[in-house]
Amino acid sequence: MRRLTSFLSLCALMPALALSAPGTAVAGHDGSPDRDEVPSLVAAVAEANQRMADVGSDIQIKQEGVNRALVEVAAARDTLAQARRDVVASDQALTDSQHAIEAAQQRFDRFAASTYTNGPSGALPLAQSPEEILAGASTQQTLTISFQRVRDDLLRRQTDQANKLSAATAARARAESAAADAQRRQDDAVAALRDAQQTFTAQQREVERLATERDSAQARLEAARPVAATAAAPSAAQPGTGPASGAPWDRGTTSPGGATEGGLWDTTLPMVPSANVAGDPVAIINAVLKIMATSAQLTADMGRKFLTKLGILSPVTAAADPGITNGRIPRLYGRQASEFVIRRAMSQLGVPYSWGGGNANGPSRGIDQGANTVGFDCSGLMLYAFAGVGIKLDHYSGSQYNAGRKIPSSQMRRGDLIFYGPNASQHEAMYLGDGMMIEAPYTGSVVKISPVRTSGMTPYVTRLIEY
Repeated sequence: MRRLTSFLSLCALMPALALSAPGTAVAGHDGSPDRDEVPSLVAAVAEANQRMADVGSDIQIKQEGVNRALVEVAAARDTLAQARRDVVASDQALTDSQHAIEAAQQRFDRFAASTYTNGPSGALPLAQSPEEILAGASTQQTLTISFQRVRDDLLRRQTDQANKLSAATAARARAESAAADAQRRQDDAVAALRDAQQTFTAQQREVERLATERDSAQARLEAARPVAATAAAPSAAQPGTGPASGAPWDRGTTSPGGATEGGLWDTTLPMVPSANVAGDPVAIINAVLKIMATSAQLTADMGRKFLTKLGILSPVTAAADPGITNGRIPRLYGRQASEFVIRRAMSQLGVPYSWGGGNANGPSRGIDQGANTVGFDCSGLMLYAFAGVGIKLDHYSGSQYNAGRKIPSSQMRRGDLIFYGPNASQHEAMYLGDGMMIEAPYTGSVVKISPVRTSGMTPYVTRLIEY
């Protein structure tokens, strides 16, 4: 990103260098730049643009970092909920075991009392024949076996209770550990939100300072143009031209000011989210997690409908199917599924960017400045698009990067996900083919189609649907 942005800026500002040729530049008595100043001013503008591009990248990383913290809170709370269900099940099993022991104890007590009261069988001393002796022995043996069975049943129930008690104790320990982990994750998410608040405040000041420096240098360059417009006209660079790129999908052109249509952070002023986290961070977390839970259920419902439509599920068995289709869509139907996902994403063109916004049901209110905007952020848009075929994704670009098969970026094809930043922590988009992608790029923008930017791209794209 840095090299490309600086290069674009330099190309866009080359007319100023042409205008400063010997004999055409004006001395600095009237405040306009002299010939020696022009190269340094061009470099100053390019440097300011690049530093603002870096701020834009940092903003995206910070926003996706908060998304990751929220995903981790959701996972921790899911683990806690399961641990609590295990505790309830263990407690019930322990209660059932206790009841079984009590019943076995009662049978044992009755049998023991009967044996003590009636004594051993008197049939053997009074037997008149071998047959009577055998019958008496058999009766005594039967009583002995019955007593042993009752005793063994009691011992087995007592052993089972000890195991159930151990399981219940372990379940409570897991629940306590899960509760502690959920609290830690929540604390981390709150810290991430507050850190974002402080960071965005500092970044806003930095953007304002850089913008002032850039505008000052740009104004001095502009002052040189009228002076030598006639002399420089034959060699002036044409608006809209840009450097050739070695990547076949880098087809974006640059504007005269050096900004690319591919993204705001390339060379123009980045939008910084508001410096105040709207509302209590814990309340924000709880609201987002509630939306996540609803989104997961809706994804499963759409997955069942999609599989039924393909004939993979019958209407009779669909209700019992989990509905989540990650890795379940046959290659035979992969292209059809991929095109459905792309159409679903394209249906949201023009919807505003909202940090933290977007779920399986469509655009939603987000976090911070996004709390007042119904829309999508980059990962929310992809979550929505793939939910249409039952593919469940976390609302975090780094998690989505690991949700499918890694493909070298040179081999990406329509429907693959493109990622930016370290460990896909900055941004993501969906490849449409012909060097174009759909994205929800930044605060203040909308869902749109852009030329693919290779600067900052991860070496692999992610393929969620095979065909």
